[in-house]
Amino acid sequence: MRRKAIHFAGLLIPFFYYFFPEDKKSLAVVILSGVALVYFTSELLRFVYPPINRLLIMRFSALLRKDEHQKVTGSGYYLIGALLSIIFFSKMIAIVSMMFLIFGDFFAAVVGIKWGRTKLIRSKSLEGSAACFLSCLAISLPLLPPHVALVGAFIATLAELLPLKINDNLLIPILSGLTMHLISKL
Repeated sequence: MRRKAIHFAGLLIPFFYYFFPEDKKSLAVVILSGVALVYFTSELLRFVYPPINRLLIMRFSALLRKDEHQKVTGSGYYLIGALLSIIFFSKMIAIVSMMFLIFGDFFAAVVGIKWGRTKLIRSKSLEGSAACFLSCLAISLPLLPPHVALVGAFIATLAELLPLKINDNLLIPILSGLTMHLISKL
């Protein structure tokens, strides 16, 4: 559960982006690109120098999945998803799509682990998926038109639920953001 709680550190990106003026979007992209560059440089060092990797695994083992010991962590996928969301979507859709990942994924895990009885796919439960959907809907309804919020929350829930090969830290903001972007144009 500690691993899921780290998602809340990801709130820093939509929080700070919210306060960027619309005409400074390129500055937000440059800053986040710099953060991503530092992050991926550290990931590269971790893979090239095994002692660094072992040290980081020892220090942060509670935050890493087993498969992340030799692969890019979920944070890297989130950084890419956040950056692409800011580049391609309107400000509010980008912010909402990032918050879908942060809150939807968290509540799906918490509710699914504690109360999940009706299994759907792999270890995912109906109760966890309902929590994901409702939390995404609660986030988006005050910020977006109802039809955009509803469809976006549904797509974010599907992205969290389905056993796709792409990391959900990338998939949730991109798929939900793209869907909300397209629906908002109708």
